[in-house]
Amino acid sequence: MIAEDHRFLEHSGVDYQAIRQALGYRRDGFDWGNPRDRSEMRRVLGQVWARRERVRGASTITQQLAKNLYLSPSRNPLRKVKEAVTAYRLESALGKNRILELYLNVVEFGPEVWGVEAASQLYFSRSAAKLSAEQSAALAGTLPFPLRSNPGFRPGRMRWRQQLILRRLAGEPIQMPTDADTTDTRDPIGPDTAGTVINR
Repeated sequence: MIAEDHRFLEHSGVDYQAIRQALGYRRDGFDWGNPRDRSEMRRVLGQVWARRERVRGASTITQQLAKNLYLSPSRNPLRKVKEAVTAYRLESALGKNRILELYLNVVEFGPEVWGVEAASQLYFSRSAAKLSAEQSAALAGTLPFPLRSNPGFRPGRMRWRQQLILRRLAGEPIQMPTDADTTDTRDPIGPDTAGTVINR
């Protein structure tokens, strides 16, 4: 949740606050009767295409689960609407714990590596239940680019996100960067601090 959707327990499938921030909407609320709100909305809508990567990064865990279970990976606006509707339905039918469990069982953690248990066995040769905090943060740090950034390849981006996650777990107030703010670079430092990993 720290890495992907820190408001997971608060929203109903779609995090409107994250979308508002991704779009750059600066006002606290929205009222159709308020001319300043309408003006701000027009300004924001005029920049949607330029900010599309940030908006894409505002997807919730529930939206990602909806996409992984029911929808294609296409990036067209209609698919995003279907994703939001499906996420709302999942939230209505399932509890947060079940949604998180399903997500962790279907999310991709590398080439042909689906689910946290498979990733734990591959990268750390142990069950997910026996991962250390550092190893768990390394897996969380692979997202949302698991094909290019996973413990098997040990890129700098995964380790950088791992450290941010660990700092947030320790209570440090850190703003996780959006996908558009991160880069995917190879690790120039050497051995991974996340524990023993299997090189692929």
